[in-house]
Amino acid sequence: MRLLAQGHEPEVGDTLGEVLEKEGIKVISRASVRSVRQDENRVVVKAQSGDQTRELRAEKLLVATGRKPNSDKIAIEKAGVEVGSKGQVCVDEFLRTNVPHIYAAGDVIGSQMATPVGSQDGGIAAHNAFSSELRRVDHRVIPRTIFTDPQVATVGVTEEEAIEAGHRSWRSVVPMSLVPRAVAIRDTAGMIKMVADADTEEVLGVSMVGNSAGEVIHEAAVGLRFKAKISDFRDLLHVFPTMAEALKIVAISRRKDPAKLSCCAE
Repeated sequence: MRLLAQGHEPEVGDTLGEVLEKEGIKVISRASVRSVRQDENRVVVKAQSGDQTRELRAEKLLVATGRKPNSDKIAIEKAGVEVGSKGQVCVDEFLRTNVPHIYAAGDVIGSQMATPVGSQDGGIAAHNAFSSELRRVDHRVIPRTIFTDPQVATVGVTEEEAIEAGHRSWRSVVPMSLVPRAVAIRDTAGMIKMVADADTEEVLGVSMVGNSAGEVIHEAAVGLRFKAKISDFRDLLHVFPTMAEALKIVAISRRKDPAKLSCCAE
């Protein structure tokens, strides 16, 4: 299932795949589409996976082709602005292009491609274009959510990225079945993963699959912004029972097995 949610922690794809399978959704990976045709009110897709060829029938066909910077219709190169190999407008840390009086932000620069990032960067670009006191962009902490059911939410780096950056990594994965609120609402599908520097215990990344993950991730984002440590999440009082307690529970797992604790113990 690790082909799902690429770019995220492998546990995210594994967990999401397991949930989809339990809901009766068949996930076929490494398949090549050979043909698509309309058969009355159904769409028929012929796909090959390995040595097996099959026909899949459905009411609708969704094709996800990815995204690219939308610089192809603005002829920005006529102004002498440098454009990268993928069509992105190249900018520096102040969102300034190679033409000093031209600034760019949003999807056109190809960075992050998220609405709140583009909105914030747009404000910085506008400020820098008319001010002598330039502001830098900071993309270190960007929370993200995939609105599947259950939701997928992430912030910071993955375990692999932390190791590549030279950190001696600590990581822990806790199932939602250990979160009292998830048990109370009978929605225990999912998990939460925390990645931290094993020496300093600074939290570097959090990934969550579960109910309200898109809301919970903001607490993690604030923590990362202010370089919180595992103990900061562990010692912070959380309302009981809430899904945000997942952060406290995964932090507790640094020293103790949360499966052996009572609901509010540390």
